[in-house]
Amino acid sequence: MSGTVESPQDSFSTGLPVCYEILLYLSGRLAKLKPGEVLEFITTDPDAQSQIPDWCDARNYALLDQETLPDGKWRFLIQK
Repeated sequence: MSGTVESPQDSFSTGLPVCYEILLYLSGRLAKLKPGEVLEFITTDPDAQSQIPDWCDARNYALLDQETLPDGKWRFLIQK
């Protein structure tokens, strides 16, 4: 994906595995955003590369960008 967002309205970073609790927390963060606003999610969990796109699809969130950062973390831009 190649979309860019200069400044997301919210950001969350974790070193924990992407699990039910993390996804529930992301849902809560996104619920506070207005339609069209963007949440940046950064994680060290390699499984997020498949989990986050599937989760976004299931909840009708737009995954604007997904990339591997220079430090090996994964970054996702999720639009409400």
